[in-house]
Amino acid sequence: MESTGHELPTWAPLPARADEGFDELAARVCAELRVPRALVVLASKSGQVFPGAHGLPEPWETRRSMPLSYSMNLRVVATGRPLVLRDAREDQELRESPGVLDMQIVAYAAMPLADVHGRPIGVLSVSDDRPRDWSPRELAALHALAAEASRRLQFQALELAEREAVATAARAAVAAAKAADSARAAYVEAEAAADRARVVARLSQDLQPAETLLDVLRSVDRFVRSPLGATVTLLGLAETGSADLRVWAAVAGSSPTTRVATGLHLPDPHPLATAVRERRPVPVGSRAAGEAEFPALARFPVGAETALAVPVVLGQHTAAAGLLVGWGNTRELDPPLSDVVADLARHVGYALDRVLLRAQRLRLAATSPPVPISA
Repeated sequence: MESTGHELPTWAPLPARADEGFDELAARVCAELRVPRALVVLASKSGQVFPGAHGLPEPWETRRSMPLSYSMNLRVVATGRPLVLRDAREDQELRESPGVLDMQIVAYAAMPLADVHGRPIGVLSVSDDRPRDWSPRELAALHALAAEASRRLQFQALELAEREAVATAARAAVAAAKAADSARAAYVEAEAAADRARVVARLSQDLQPAETLLDVLRSVDRFVRSPLGATVTLLGLAETGSADLRVWAAVAGSSPTTRVATGLHLPDPHPLATAVRERRPVPVGSRAAGEAEFPALARFPVGAETALAVPVVLGQHTAAAGLLVGWGNTRELDPPLSDVVADLARHVGYALDRVLLRAQRLRLAATSPPVPISA
């Protein structure tokens, strides 16, 4: 058997379902050649499909596909030449095939169907259940109908490929738009992160020379008013082993002082005390919600509509501390803002750690002068 040299395609150009145009063509073939069965068959490595069929028994009529083991058309597809058999049971290659044994195909004639490149990809076949001598007129009619089927197939395959190309381009455009949106969002997020980093770096530099608690309070007050736009800041400190939480306040419109604003206790149901005690951020979305959740706010209000309390970690000093930042209006405590406040608390912790250790050292020096080291 001489081959065309072309491999079967991986997939058939049309799906395994009935096509009205090809079904009508198969019916015309049966009527013109007076045969019980006609098939428009497309072959591929995955099997064979029948977009056009007349006289096909079940379950194949519904399935519209068969495995290649049932195929009687591979010789036609391989050579690109017609196959005409008076009695397929006498053909050495086909007499044991499922098509002959199971589907009782006896007389068989098939013309190749070609794609737009002229490569055979299927057949238009007719069959009878008894031996038959195919006349030149019948074969000429089958050849003409196969040419018509090829043209229809080429048109539909190109139309399907064009639709798929359009759909692929549309999917690519959607993917590109999503990628652009993601890149834009990433750029905006990166810019926001860079802004936060610059702001925090400025605060860190401002806190670097701080030597007293008042220095820390002034730096924090400047930072929370601009750029955070906050109106109040509370700094709480509890010495080791003590339940008393000393609180200093920095309020917009007044200068910070080292005078203790009021005293809280670590067990108190207050956002600042909770943040210090449980070492976690404590958001207060609104004044009403805060007073409902934290009864101690009625005794010690923070003077803000929205607030966020966070723990302040000290590296060397053993005291526990916390920071509360409040705004006069309702504000969303989104992750970027929460991150900035957490960064603020981190750098306040560095400065406060240093200030407390310095104060402790000065007190010790004042009460116990250094003992000279003997040689």
